[in-house]
Amino acid sequence: IMNNPHSLECPDFTGDLYTAERNDLTQAGLAEPAAITFLQNMWKRSNDADKRKWDEKIEADRLATEADLLVRKEAEQAAIALKEQEAIAAEKEEMKKNKSKYFAINMNRIAPRGRDVIPSTAVMAKLKKGEYVHLYHFTNDGLDRVDHDPTAESNNSTKLVTNPDGSLSWEPIINNKSVSAVKSDAELSIEDFCHACPRMLTAM
Repeated sequence: IMNNPHSLECPDFTGDLYTAERNDLTQAGLAEPAAITFLQNMWKRSNDADKRKWDEKIEADRLATEADLLVRKEAEQAAIALKEQEAIAAEKEEMKKNKSKYFAINMNRIAPRGRDVIPSTAVMAKLKKGEYVHLYHFTNDGLDRVDHDPTAESNNSTKLVTNPDGSLSWEPIINNKSVSAVKSDAELSIEDFCHACPRMLTAM
């Protein structure tokens, strides 16, 4: 069926175009009005059958289109899920290869317990004055040096200094030999960095 049968109208069987059909029916014994009604009824039956076929075809096409769209959507979702899984797998592999790069740092975490965090008096003096202090002094290695030698960061000498308020106080003098053993912040491992930061904040 090429054309929509729902849009067709019943032909005018009383016209000259259908004279031959009417004659065949009248010769078979039907009166002309009955012949016209017969032709109309036959057309309507045929048109109704075409309408049913047309509707079935439209419904079949609709279902086929929906099925095709569903298949495409599922394929797209599967492709997206596969990419996400591949990305997660790649990220996990990257984290395995570069553990230090992805080491989680929780700056709100309480400093590790189990030992007293007591840096040297020279380091604490610099902190008190607001001077730069290497994080190394608050790492396990830095604190161990103070535990084994309380004067590790000082040469046991002091100097008289004038405070901002004009008062005088004695200040430990940093031991130059000790300073050379101190690691820069950039040389610290991630673990040492994570231990030292909260310790320094606590000391401040």
